[in-house]
Amino acid sequence: WAWLTGGVSRPRPGLPNAGKSSVLNALLGRGAVGVSRAPGRTRYFQTHFLTPTVRLCDCPGLVFPSRAPAALQVLAGVYPIAQLQEPYSAVGFLGSRLALPPLLQLRPPSGPGWTAWELCEAWAEKRGYRTARAARTDVARGANGLLRLAAEGRLRLCLRPPGYSAHRGTPKSLR
Repeated sequence: WAWLTGGVSRPRPGLPNAGKSSVLNALLGRGAVGVSRAPGRTRYFQTHFLTPTVRLCDCPGLVFPSRAPAALQVLAGVYPIAQLQEPYSAVGFLGSRLALPPLLQLRPPSGPGWTAWELCEAWAEKRGYRTARAARTDVARGANGLLRLAAEGRLRLCLRPPGYSAHRGTPKSLR
């Protein structure tokens, strides 16, 4: 353990999909750790020496309890889309804040307004997503596709910070 004496360790804790592994690779100047667009690529704690006395540590993302809605965490890339059991609430969150039908050029439903299911169904029809056995529209795949568009930044969702005052244009905490 003598080689650790007098050295510096620099851990990189943070949320999943925040760029911890990318920063470590940039500091080392090589692809030392794997990176991915989807959260959860780093599975275990890793250490790499930048110099003989400086050790960089990479760890899996830590998810802390949050006041942010679960749907927003999915759209921000904190929670993996592939692990969602019910993607329609996240699509509903997205659809209530963006005008998806005109953006994606979707055909309107027969009834008034759009539900999350109808958005997913229209997107699946447009993309030609079908189930293997019955050749029905694959609505779940359509939902995942919409969420991936948002998580990748192709559908941009912008939110005002908490306490934002529309008439002043600044957060209340800054006044």
